[in-house]
Amino acid sequence: MRTRPVNKYLYKNCLKKAEEFMESAKGAFLKSHWNSAVTNAVHSAISSSDALLVFFKELRSAGESHDEILILLSGLDIDKEELKKKTQQFQRLAQIKNSAEYEEKLMSQQDAENSLRDAERFLEWVKGKLPP
Repeated sequence: MRTRPVNKYLYKNCLKKAEEFMESAKGAFLKSHWNSAVTNAVHSAISSSDALLVFFKELRSAGESHDEILILLSGLDIDKEELKKKTQQFQRLAQIKNSAEYEEKLMSQQDAENSLRDAERFLEWVKGKLPP
């Protein structure tokens, strides 16, 4: 698994990116831009996971597979049931990412709603694990 070291204090930058992606996702949703809403929601979750990993492990995934992020997250010292629920949200977002970004299929309003819900819950959970 490829990772790269990141100074712990840079978790704030990752979190800022996550929040900006979430705002972009919400804005795209309001304009019925389902594809943009989904991809921005996915990137919000990726940046959220980066913030968590940078803060607790001083590293982030450098691999090409988002499954590696799931492995890194599962190694955190967080209640396993809570972590399982949150990694499932992340996994749903990682799965739709491929369709949203690389396939000819267009995202639907339902795809956007589900992605926003999962990404927003994941972001709020991450923020709850980090210093205010």
